[in-house]
Amino acid sequence: MRYATEVYVHKIPTSDLLTDYRTAGRFLEACKSCPDYGKVWSCPPNLPDAYGYLEAYREVFVIAVKVLYPKEIRALAKTDTDVKLVREQTYEQVKKRLLIGLLALEEKCKTGKCLGAGRCILCSHCTRAEGKPCRNPQKRRYSVTGFGFDFAGILQEMFHIPLLWSSEGLPGYDVAVAMFAI
Repeated sequence: MRYATEVYVHKIPTSDLLTDYRTAGRFLEACKSCPDYGKVWSCPPNLPDAYGYLEAYREVFVIAVKVLYPKEIRALAKTDTDVKLVREQTYEQVKKRLLIGLLALEEKCKTGKCLGAGRCILCSHCTRAEGKPCRNPQKRRYSVTGFGFDFAGILQEMFHIPLLWSSEGLPGYDVAVAMFAI
C-alpha cells in the first residue's frame, strides 16, 4: 500500500516534559475507553509512575512520525473495517518499525530507554488478557499516552502538527509519537 511518512524530532529536558506535558490522571478516562485497556502490558492500568520511570534521564528525544494517506487510499477507506485494514497495513507497521528501531538504539546506547507509540505491538497477541506474564518483558516499552502525556499538546507545541480526527473514513494523516530518554 502506497503512503508517505515524515519524521520529526524534538529534544526536551526530562523535567520540562514531565512538568509541561503530563497531568496525572487527565487522560485516564480516554485510556479506559480504549478497547485495549487492561488487555496489554504496555498500557494502563498499573503502569509504573512516569516520574519514577523517567527521572533518572536528563533529556528526552520526542519522535513524531506522520503517516500521510494519499487521496486514493482515503477514498477507498469508507467503512470502519476499511479504515482498520489500512491502518494495520500502514500506521501500525510504522509504529512497529519505530519501536524496533528505538530498541536497537537502546542496545547501542546502554543508558537510554524508549517509550512506545501506543500499545506494544511486538507480539501478535498480548498475554495480559489471559492473566499470563509478558512474553518479552525485556523488550516491552510503555505507551507515551498510557503515561498520561498530552499527545495533542506535544504535536501542536513541539511540531506544529494539529491532531486530526475524522468521523468518517481516514483523516489526511495519523501521527505516531515515541520517546527516547537519555
